[in-house]
Amino acid sequence: MVATLRGVFGSLLLGSAALGPLGAQGLQVVPASHAAHEGTGTTNLPFGRSTPVRVQCAYDRRLFAQPVTITGMALRLDGGSSAAAKQVDAELRLSTAAVALLGIGPAFAGNRGVDEVVVVPRQIWSLPAQNVGAVPNPFLPTVPFAVPFVYDPARGPLLLEFVVFGQPPGAYPLDITYVCDSPEVAIGPTSCPVPGAGPLQVLSATTQVMWGRPWAAEIQGAPPLALTTLALGTQESGVWQGFTLPADLGGIGAPGCVLAIDLAASLFASAGGDGRAAFQFQIPNDPGLVGYWIRFQGAALVPNANQLGVVTSQGRKVVVCGFEPVVRVWAAGLATSTGVVETGVAPVLQLVVQ
Repeated sequence: MVATLRGVFGSLLLGSAALGPLGAQGLQVVPASHAAHEGTGTTNLPFGRSTPVRVQCAYDRRLFAQPVTITGMALRLDGGSSAAAKQVDAELRLSTAAVALLGIGPAFAGNRGVDEVVVVPRQIWSLPAQNVGAVPNPFLPTVPFAVPFVYDPARGPLLLEFVVFGQPPGAYPLDITYVCDSPEVAIGPTSCPVPGAGPLQVLSATTQVMWGRPWAAEIQGAPPLALTTLALGTQESGVWQGFTLPADLGGIGAPGCVLAIDLAASLFASAGGDGRAAFQFQIPNDPGLVGYWIRFQGAALVPNANQLGVVTSQGRKVVVCGFEPVVRVWAAGLATSTGVVETGVAPVLQLVVQ
């Protein structure tokens, strides 16, 4: 059985801002999740190679709470690493991407916005040495913009384009975004047991619940061949349909059984001979789901269990994780018009904004 979560969680796809209101001037880390946390990757682009390169990095509009004027930018070295000083012949361009984040393609020209500005004209970038590596490393000195860039997230992703005309050999590893884990947390009290057996259980069978990828949940401990149901919900507290969550179901004939979540959707499957029932889903291909908790609970029809004939599992929730809402396109050399597209990969930035 394969289902989509888009209908259940469609309202989440409208997007939300990652940060609160900004002051008159300040520093903004994008993605904000990396402000105090190291990424799980490192990159030698654009400054750790010995050849010219072109690198476009797109940062989704959801990473910005409101329009900003960007006047400078800083990168940071990969955590725990050090690097020698390096002189790089480069320029930096900013624009509002011409397409949505998931529309970023291999053709560089197709990604650039009509408002493109050369914010750092071609010059020699003096990349400083760093001898003692922290985790995460501090941001490098800010590169001030010769021309400020006015960015309105309502118009699309922010697109940075590094054009490196020449650089000497030597590593300069930058910190990049990460693919994170998906913690699973119990909701409410433990629930009623199957007669003659242990409690019904439900769990996420997928270690990393990632947007755009499959997710599997599994009920365990049901009587062989029993009809089971997996409920999906959007709340674990408050009042739903007259029940205060989590709610003991003794009043309707199932004492000790608990309703841990609201019932936004339910799917049914028969347990196998081992008492297991599997449910498979497709997480929508939308980075706006990162950080959202999917709430779920299992139940089984067991006629001799109680008057209601139902046993329930403890509720669970698991966070949607995976790729950060960023995309990178890069190519070795400056003659080619297309590059390699990498979703979820981009340097961690510290922007000077006002």
